[in-house]
Amino acid sequence: MAEGEGVDHCIVGEPTSVAELGDMIKVGRRGSLNAYLAVEGVQGHVAYPDRAANPVPVLIRLLAALQARRLDAGYPEFQPSNLEVTSIDVGNPATNVIPRSATARLNIRFNPNHTGRSLGDWIEAEAARAAEGFPGAVTARIEISGEAFLTERGDFTETVARAVEAATNQTPQLSTTGGTSDARFIRALCPVVEVGLVGATMHAVDEQVPVEQIRRLTDVYRTVIRRYFEKFAQG
Repeated sequence: MAEGEGVDHCIVGEPTSVAELGDMIKVGRRGSLNAYLAVEGVQGHVAYPDRAANPVPVLIRLLAALQARRLDAGYPEFQPSNLEVTSIDVGNPATNVIPRSATARLNIRFNPNHTGRSLGDWIEAEAARAAEGFPGAVTARIEISGEAFLTERGDFTETVARAVEAATNQTPQLSTTGGTSDARFIRALCPVVEVGLVGATMHAVDEQVPVEQIRRLTDVYRTVIRRYFEKFAQG
């Protein structure tokens, strides 16, 4: 972009297929947000709670408030957004000590009903509410690893889908499921579609794919490129 290079469309080679090569392509992705919650209280003996400030109940109430909200009922082409608590830590080996701090992590996978910033603002507001009347501190650190996006159906998605079908004899489902991908960066430049291998073993220690499937994927890309330029080439 800084050099004035224009990009019309992009194909990202993520492993989008589920059971058979070509059975699914991605036309969008949900966004992803990580939140790190920390409650700092006052350590003390369990027999003297008036001399301490227990951070654990505060954290529990905060997590309960966050999980109580139904984020949405879905969005066209997208499943509902979901919030998942991924870790709760106190690090207290003693049975008779009120701990000084308690922390938690959570992740939200969200559809275009939300932005990462709007969800972050909500979490921070709930953290501030949880801190009311507590003689300690409640903080929320937000990290947005990707925004939700959708490549609208049209000539580009139709051309890619029909090319995949011609090369594989599979009618691809146009999907937005799964995690984030590098397409979340490219969508700022141009419409993007993801087409790739079967991802049955992705992220496994024995991640693998048959060589024949790679050869067939080469045919898929060759067909996509040929049909794309037949459709979009000028002059």
